[in-house]
Amino acid sequence: MTEEIDFEALRLPPSGLLTAKRDLSIVPVRKPKKTEWFRVRAEEDWKIDLPLYVDEDGEFYIVSPDFIGFLNDQGLIYRTRIHTILVHASGVMFLSPIGLPDAEGKINSFNRSRSEAYLKAESEWVRISANKDLGGYDCWKPETPMPEPQWPTPPATLKEALALAFKGRFINDPEHPILNKLKGKL
Repeated sequence: MTEEIDFEALRLPPSGLLTAKRDLSIVPVRKPKKTEWFRVRAEEDWKIDLPLYVDEDGEFYIVSPDFIGFLNDQGLIYRTRIHTILVHASGVMFLSPIGLPDAEGKINSFNRSRSEAYLKAESEWVRISANKDLGGYDCWKPETPMPEPQWPTPPATLKEALALAFKGRFINDPEHPILNKLKGKL
């Protein structure tokens, strides 16, 4: 006995795709990988300048104003502009800090070239790769057009994205383990 299949009942909906909405509960903090095509969210309310501390494992922490002086005196504050980025292939959204110029206005060539690439990425897809001989990043553009980015929501605001990205990574207590370690309180 052969089973009859109702192919009409299996037909895809007119949109052609079944969809589901991703519940975004993690927002990484990192640089784009050299194989990732990405866009940067152009709106100013999706960028912010923040002081960060970077631990030995490369994890970023937001620093309360109460402890910036202590960490800055030791050369441990990383003054950054945080950009919101979307990866084309995976749809992953992440936050990417770039070092700001120092008090004299100097910025290293890697940060300058990445900032320039991020500016391009506000209006077109790009890919970057570090070039040690150049002392900065090569910026690549796709040979064929790519669709406009579809930014995930939530998060609906940068504040929501920051809360997800830095959950559990906020130096805001004088007894924070990082501060205790730096003070020699083991």
